[in-house]
Amino acid sequence: MRTQFEMDEEIKTRFLAFAMNKAPAHSLKPERFMNKMLMNKGTLGAFSPDGLDEKGLERRNPVIAVLGDSVTAGHFEWTIDPAELFKGIGEGPSGPLEITDAREVYHERFRLKLIDKYEETSVSVINAGIAGDDISGMERRLSRDIINCQPDLVLINGSLNWPADISLLSVFEETLRRMVKRIQAETEADIILMTPNAEGPSLFNPNGSTLRERVEIIRRVAAEEGTCLSDTYAVWADFLEMGYDVTQLLANKINHPSKAGHEVYAIELMKLFE
Repeated sequence: MRTQFEMDEEIKTRFLAFAMNKAPAHSLKPERFMNKMLMNKGTLGAFSPDGLDEKGLERRNPVIAVLGDSVTAGHFEWTIDPAELFKGIGEGPSGPLEITDAREVYHERFRLKLIDKYEETSVSVINAGIAGDDISGMERRLSRDIINCQPDLVLINGSLNWPADISLLSVFEETLRRMVKRIQAETEADIILMTPNAEGPSLFNPNGSTLRERVEIIRRVAAEEGTCLSDTYAVWADFLEMGYDVTQLLANKINHPSKAGHEVYAIELMKLFE
């Protein structure tokens, strides 16, 4: 299904311009992946200066794996009133609860921007986004969805679904660090940790949210573990400080960004390639 939600045109224009003009806060770039994108031609080794790979195989085209939740999966607006979900499993409609539109998701927009920049190679994206999942669930499937694929670049965008209990922030941080260390040890991939979009009030978080604290954890882990950082949350936070209502930017009014919000993710990712 295609998402039908559209932001107010004037707000969308201002939001995208604001994102384009905001300088990135971090300078570390995914150099190995950039070099693969630059050097790969998708041709036989006989026609390539790099020849065959270390196993004597033709060099594959670059691969990106994206680990995340419903935003990464490509979920947008509800098809029903979300309050209906509280009636219990099995009592809702038989059709989809949310519109999923993989055409508009941020990593597809990012892929298209990459092939505009690196015109001599293709690049594939593995979408390992699962709606409703959190960082603990992502760790449990890390081997299957990321490490076994041996990608060239890993994006981790999994901070939205987490309890409001402050005592669990240490679990969030420890889990994220373990994931980063495993990817570093068991693959040759560059890693980009991503901060999320902002969120609105939610029936699913009656006790509030620790999203700001989780954002700070992501920033700290990126700095201390030597990974790249794509700080989308900084764009949202600064833009909202200008007086905009966050729900105007969210397709489901809770935490799923509009198409423009996904474009902001892609804009921030591409700043690492400038």
